[in-house]
Amino acid sequence: MTSSPPSLAAERLDPARPDPGRSDPGRSYGGVTQAERTARRRASFLDAGLQVFGSTGFRTATVRQLCREAGLTDRYFYESFASIEDLLVAVYEREFDHLQQVVLATLAGDAAQQDPMAAVDQALKALFEMASEPRVARVCWLEVLGVSARVDGVYTRNIERFAALVVAFARQRLGAITLSEPESRMLGIALIGAVSQPVTHWLLGGYQEDRATMVAATSRVFRGVILGLSG
Repeated sequence: MTSSPPSLAAERLDPARPDPGRSDPGRSYGGVTQAERTARRRASFLDAGLQVFGSTGFRTATVRQLCREAGLTDRYFYESFASIEDLLVAVYEREFDHLQQVVLATLAGDAAQQDPMAAVDQALKALFEMASEPRVARVCWLEVLGVSARVDGVYTRNIERFAALVVAFARQRLGAITLSEPESRMLGIALIGAVSQPVTHWLLGGYQEDRATMVAATSRVFRGVILGLSG
């Protein structure tokens, strides 16, 4: 584990000390501005949220538990988050955005120009590699479900956006696709589901199947869709 920056470590050792430059985010204290200190504390809570939500779960999490994991006081928790639900959304969006970026970067690579299916295989390998981290899988595929209407909305928007990007990739690589917009939208969501359900089963089953099996199985679904669209 990397050691905390000296300024953040000092806050952890003495949480009651005044926050230098609180009224001036650009003011430097110990070589670190207030804005940087706030960002570091927020990142510490995001990491703590991933650990807590990804291990014992969101529904039993408390601010005290999260503060203990972050090594900070509740004063700093409420500096960045209004509630534990806010932290859950932030952790989910950080992890899902990272996953999405890695997958899309793979699909946009040079290999995709020559062989779209090879690019899909590489993207699935990257996705299942990230999903093999149980904390990430649990936060992205389990803990965000059924929390509240607000969190459901965040989850749905992320899935729909990811699905739209997958369909855009298919259109770009396969040319004209004779599907209506509603059908294209549902096809994209179905493809995301073809990954999400295996990931959930993999996680809940204790990762009994090896990663190569997960990639091969889901790849067949994508291959069938690509062949069907290009045929």
